[in-house]
Amino acid sequence: MLENLGSIMEMVKKIQQNIENVQENLKNERIEVSSGDVIKVVINGQQDIISIELNAKYLAPDNAALLQDLLVATINNALTKSRDLNQTAMNKLTSELNLPKIPGLF
Repeated sequence: MLENLGSIMEMVKKIQQNIENVQENLKNERIEVSSGDVIKVVINGQQDIISIELNAKYLAPDNAALLQDLLVATINNALTKSRDLNQTAMNKLTSELNLPKIPGLF
């Protein structure tokens, strides 16, 4: 029984290391999303916003509402892509480790 516990602990350590590696890789991934030439958002695989660029030619009081709407839409699009990237990486990890698919685990 203790032998099984030792192998389980080794498996847990391996899983933890693999998760840390995946998380580090996701942190370094960059996803760029733009709304034409108006706004560009760069986000990583952990949903951290890296940068937001606004084209100066659209920075006028008349465009404020449009820019706000485009900014929200562009950020939400980037977040969706980042979440998808994260989920794909975690699904790959669980399949490589032959872990059961438990909803909400990753």
